[in-house]
Amino acid sequence: MSTVGHMFESLTEGNLTLRPFEAADKDVLIAGRDEEFDRFLADASPEPAPSACIWVDDVLVGWVDYDQDDRHWLEGDEANLGYNVFPEHRGEGHATRALRLLCFYLAALDPPLRPTLLIDPDNAPSLAVARSAGFAQIGEVDGELFFRS
Repeated sequence: MSTVGHMFESLTEGNLTLRPFEAADKDVLIAGRDEEFDRFLADASPEPAPSACIWVDDVLVGWVDYDQDDRHWLEGDEANLGYNVFPEHRGEGHATRALRLLCFYLAALDPPLRPTLLIDPDNAPSLAVARSAGFAQIGEVDGELFFRS
């Protein structure tokens, strides 16, 4: 994903922090990829540079990203969000909390950006994260489920 812009400050909620991506994070992000990542994010960049990395306490557990690339399903004030939590940290609520923080950040921009998600219908964990983070399915795009916050 290419980003519209990186976060300028860290955002924290409890022990979870979204920190801007740094080049030193790249190897950890690549090492955190697994079969599930490959299945649902197959077109991921070999040079990851997401908007933010997800830190829990002092451990890098994944990433979140947003973009406004030329996607036919996005309206002018919308951003497409993406995320991944490393396998050993999944199921602990980190993705949901990180998405909520990213949505907070996007809402505070001037002008604000409305967050959207596009999720493979077979990706049950990601569908659960979307709903837990307050997204509602509003349709389908190219065989994937489309959500707005």
